[in-house]
Amino acid sequence: MSLSSQHSTGRVAVAVVEDDPHFRLFLESMLEASPRHRLVATAGSAVEALAWDPAVVTPHVLLVDVGLPDRSGAELVGELLARHEQALGLMLTAETDAAVVLQAVQSGANGYVLKGGREEDLLAAIDDALAGGAPMSPGIARKVLGLMRGGPTRKPEDARLAILTDRERDILERVAEGAVDKEIGDALGLSRSTVKNALLVIYQKWRVRSRTEAAVVFTRLREGNS
Repeated sequence: MSLSSQHSTGRVAVAVVEDDPHFRLFLESMLEASPRHRLVATAGSAVEALAWDPAVVTPHVLLVDVGLPDRSGAELVGELLARHEQALGLMLTAETDAAVVLQAVQSGANGYVLKGGREEDLLAAIDDALAGGAPMSPGIARKVLGLMRGGPTRKPEDARLAILTDRERDILERVAEGAVDKEIGDALGLSRSTVKNALLVIYQKWRVRSRTEAAVVFTRLREGNS
């Protein structure tokens, strides 16, 4: 693991989790050469990334490889986003497995970046995510939408529920009942910060702005699919 200075430069701070040393070096060189971005941390495994101190490593964007040797990147990104609450997550992959993509989205990832692309495309994906977009190649997007539809008997509303994790559904159930973060945390055995972060992830997934709006959408979708 390597860390760079955290001094403010006005550039986008990026942390990288990539086990392939050659591709990791490519990413490091690309970010260090960019006038708009800066590299703040690198890791070659999930263990190294989870050892980052959130008080020291404060990225705006996390680039996380899907195929790590010690952990699924789709699972890891959720843990990293919980620890680095100010960050957005982008997955790095050479594959287009829709199930893995959907798992990463359910964990809070904001998009997918295919390896082998041009430097400008990778940097543009980072900027797109920060601007509120969800960068994803057309091929991957089609596969994910197909998986979310799940066949002809699936209702259209199911797509929004499908991208929620079980924990996020449990939290929304209690939000819809009027529970506050502390009550939700006590009921589910979670810290208030974990509940708060989960809600922020839900807002990003559904493009809503408040817990009230999320509760209304959840109630409508749940009743429509009951």
